[in-house]
Amino acid sequence: MLLVRDHSDSWTVEFIEDLRRRTENNLIYAETCHLNSLHSVREFATKWINTTPPRRLDMVICNAGVLSPPFTPLGRTIDDAERHWGLNFLAHFHLLNLLSPALRAQPPDRDVRIIFTTCSLYAIGDPSRAPAAAPSAWKALGTSKLALMMAAQDLQRQFDQYQRPDKAINNIRCFCVDPGLVRTPLLRGFLSLGSIWGLLVYLIMWPIWYILLKSAWEGAQTTLHCAMSPIDYSKRGEQGWTIAGYYRDCREAKYILFIEFTYSRYQRTELLSIEACEELRKRAEKEILDAEKKSAVRRKVVEARAKPDSSQ
Repeated sequence: MLLVRDHSDSWTVEFIEDLRRRTENNLIYAETCHLNSLHSVREFATKWINTTPPRRLDMVICNAGVLSPPFTPLGRTIDDAERHWGLNFLAHFHLLNLLSPALRAQPPDRDVRIIFTTCSLYAIGDPSRAPAAAPSAWKALGTSKLALMMAAQDLQRQFDQYQRPDKAINNIRCFCVDPGLVRTPLLRGFLSLGSIWGLLVYLIMWPIWYILLKSAWEGAQTTLHCAMSPIDYSKRGEQGWTIAGYYRDCREAKYILFIEFTYSRYQRTELLSIEACEELRKRAEKEILDAEKKSAVRRKVVEARAKPDSSQ
């Protein structure tokens, strides 16, 4: 199942039909879950989990994200959150919080995986700072990705501590995946500064980008590795996994980023701090609650204005 902005869009319908034809799998389909709106996320998740018995759920891949070009306004979501923070972190956090009962209800013999795609810019993120105060697009992206990775750590600990009714061992594994620098429209828009002249320079420098950047197929390999490779359960301790796995170039890496040209090393202690992750979770839950309340009030106002005046 693919979560898209609008599953009835003609391009999406054609894309799904093409996927079904090429894979000979008619079970591929799309559902509307617009990450720009927390209400849309709740609508999808509520509808999805409102079944008895719980629906099968083997894997969730949180791959969607945005990156604004440099020197452009950062933008806001429908819920008035900073765009990177809202789409890259809050929407995924909200979706997984709502789906967590369905994840916990999966049979103990089922291999359940949650994959978060991140990037090396998490090393410059600052989750303690107000997202709207980010000075640049890459700083805002780094903050949102670091927060998403902290949420992965917190979720893994929650799943490890969950006591199943059948007393079986936790069967949910969280992964943070860094695909590297990939030649996607997202990165192209960033490198071209979102301008025509920048796009022209990008095209002139295409041979360099072709050598330095990964193709979309190459960038997807680490995600596919975490999605399909057998899990080494010998690494799971008595307390569970305790931390989410971090993978780059199809192998497990440490939560450290080396930047050669500055000869400096960033090690984000927040990722291994239970207190920092719990504080972020509480802050995000409060922010989502406040945003949904405001969104509900706005919808009520719009509905009231749309109703015909019965007094006339």
